[in-house]
Amino acid sequence: MHFRAFREFEDGEIIDGIGYDIIVHRRSIGELVLPSGQLITCDPLLALDSEPFDIDLDAGRYPVHLIIPEMRDERLVAYAVITTGHGDVRRWEVAPLPPQEESSLLQLQEENGYSVDNGIGAFLDKDTASALLNYHQLVMPEDNDFERHLWGRIHRRRNRGAGWAVIDLRRDLQLPFGDGRNLLAFDAGVGNGYYTTYLGFDGDDNIVSIVTDFEVLDLRFPSFPIGSRTAE
Repeated sequence: MHFRAFREFEDGEIIDGIGYDIIVHRRSIGELVLPSGQLITCDPLLALDSEPFDIDLDAGRYPVHLIIPEMRDERLVAYAVITTGHGDVRRWEVAPLPPQEESSLLQLQEENGYSVDNGIGAFLDKDTASALLNYHQLVMPEDNDFERHLWGRIHRRRNRGAGWAVIDLRRDLQLPFGDGRNLLAFDAGVGNGYYTTYLGFDGDDNIVSIVTDFEVLDLRFPSFPIGSRTAE
């Protein structure tokens, strides 16, 4: 079976590749805490000052999982997924950033994603990003526990496949926040590049899924109604 549109793969599913089968691994990596409901996706070592998406999410905790295809003994993170609801996705749209004054449509389209220069991407709340920016201004480089924990956890997991890390600001950095704010980071496909995030809407126009596509699998995000499985 060859799939041409993104769907929620189960752990262990198989996709027909060109000359070989692709085994899909699904890995839950924890819950993303959104104190403000304002979501940022970014390279966490490059752009913590990124703007949040122009969407309304309820403050709370949201489960995150990675879709990791295994292709010829190589495991790569193809998709990072936040589940924000329980309905089936009926259409996809590119996650919008706040409009910039005097920006052309082409510029807006180019800006609705993020650049990765360190091989990793991340999900985090705007309030978490602000706290981390303040942390970087106060801490000496040799005492930067954020980068130490981030790289240490990602590298340890890379020994068993794709890398990822959860950084809890209170537990790992001793920052005085009692709301559980954290950052979830993960390998970005084959590495550096420019990656787009999509919103999945149910039949009532509620956002039920948020997916960053790291362009490992050539699956589309159609903006018209689809079933749970589209195949050729």
